[in-house]
Amino acid sequence: MSTASVPLTVPYTLNPDYRVAVGLAALGLAVMPWSWPVGAVCEAMTAFLAWQTTTLRWTFTETAVVLTRNGQPIRTFPYAEWQDWYLFWPRVPVVLFFREVRSIHFVPVLFDPAALTCYLNYYCPVTGAR
Repeated sequence: MSTASVPLTVPYTLNPDYRVAVGLAALGLAVMPWSWPVGAVCEAMTAFLAWQTTTLRWTFTETAVVLTRNGQPIRTFPYAEWQDWYLFWPRVPVVLFFREVRSIHFVPVLFDPAALTCYLNYYCPVTGAR
């Protein structure tokens, strides 16, 4: 996953990425013949993640990441409060973990993982061994 081609412009809104939803849909369809309840749960989660991917956006500003739903800000995460972050399974990014001063978050990667990594490395550089 190369981040060299991502321009560092501010504010920058990450583009949606449906790979997590599509992967879960494929898993649900593959499991359906053996266990239709598990497959149905996977498909329901797929619909939820696809809807979230369509409506939620992360925008990087000079001071914070702003989470918006349909263009309306719903939460701000100031960089000054970020202590650490980690992208699980970097080759196939699925979950972003980040820790703030008062809370921790696990977020499905519903947006461009290359741009996400690039901006997080710039605004919230990791300071320590992983």
